[in-house]
Amino acid sequence: MRRFAGALAALALILPATPAAHAAEPVAAGAPRWETRWNPSPWRDGVNAFEALEDDRRGSHPEGQPHIYVQGNAWRFDAHLEDRDGSDRMRNEVRGMRAADGRALEMRKDETWRITYQMYIPDTLDATTSFSHIWQLKTSDIGTPVAQISLPVVNGVQKISARYWTLEDNRAHDFAQADLEPIQNRWVSVTIELKSADDGYMRWVLRDGRRTIVDQTAEGIDLWWTPEQYNRPKWGIYRSIRSAGLQETYLLIRDLKAEQLGPATPPVKLPPPDRGPGAYEAERAGNVWEGAAEPAYCAVCSGGRKVILIGGNIYDYAVVRGVLSETTGTRQMTVHALVDGSQTFAVSVNGADAIQLPMTGTKDEVTTATVPVNLVAGVNSIRFYSHTARSPELDKIVIAP
Repeated sequence: MRRFAGALAALALILPATPAAHAAEPVAAGAPRWETRWNPSPWRDGVNAFEALEDDRRGSHPEGQPHIYVQGNAWRFDAHLEDRDGSDRMRNEVRGMRAADGRALEMRKDETWRITYQMYIPDTLDATTSFSHIWQLKTSDIGTPVAQISLPVVNGVQKISARYWTLEDNRAHDFAQADLEPIQNRWVSVTIELKSADDGYMRWVLRDGRRTIVDQTAEGIDLWWTPEQYNRPKWGIYRSIRSAGLQETYLLIRDLKAEQLGPATPPVKLPPPDRGPGAYEAERAGNVWEGAAEPAYCAVCSGGRKVILIGGNIYDYAVVRGVLSETTGTRQMTVHALVDGSQTFAVSVNGADAIQLPMTGTKDEVTTATVPVNLVAGVNSIRFYSHTARSPELDKIVIAP
């Protein structure tokens, strides 16, 4: 998991520090202070407060959209019985924190963050005998969550729990818990404080007005799993449909704020993209990343980025748009990608039948493969996908003259 350790030690994209928040206790001279990094407003920022929406990303219930929207002074997440994010689950979540200038706030290694907000859980949002999560901490390149707030049923009683995961055995560990029903149909306050480190900690505080329901810390836990990416929070409803008695429901959150202990991580200049003739970066603005596919950091890629999570179903794909050709005809396209053993792209040019492009390589270095493609004079779009298995991680394409 640490194949690029040190390669991107400073790779980050963090906003400059905003004025310091008032400290709850006196701070010694020279000691790090909590600095406010994110304090979005529903009416001002809307859903642009977040890096991305996962609003019915499989398109299972288009007539129910939007499932994520602003309602009054809060963000609302709707969950309908027909919503699906796979055969056995539904998901309507937001991921990440986006500042007013459009840059993502990144929770990086050995940084300490404190996230506070209020939430409203109606009595229709039940705990379940399978999984039901209302907050997560994840990194883009690993499927296992780093931490969660979940709604389990324990010995027949509905609970709200804070948990962290261990990657080596893919197991969840609840470290704090409270009864769910007493906090339903009312606004409660949440504080999540954590250090993204190999030897980190996570503190969860749940309050009902002035009354503290839970204030518990898990120490000495691994909350840093990725050498290239970064931790980011997620809010919303992500639950299994395998539990009996599920109802149509919603979740409300408001008063979001994120603070970092100490100065903001300085932004780092990424390697330049390939500006050569016929080169098109996968992360280029204007391209399409559908479903789970998204740009992510890459130490060995041009431009310092790649597009991950392509393929494996009909939903997760990437489209490189704006590919120019002066004439109609067959051209040679070289695909640059990171490959985990043997993987295959299905490649469709302007909606034509797919070309199968098998590739063999490693995730530590860029592999290339060349295939003929039929372009039209003018602007072309090239789609990368696979209906059967995950495809390679796409760095760029180069069209030969």
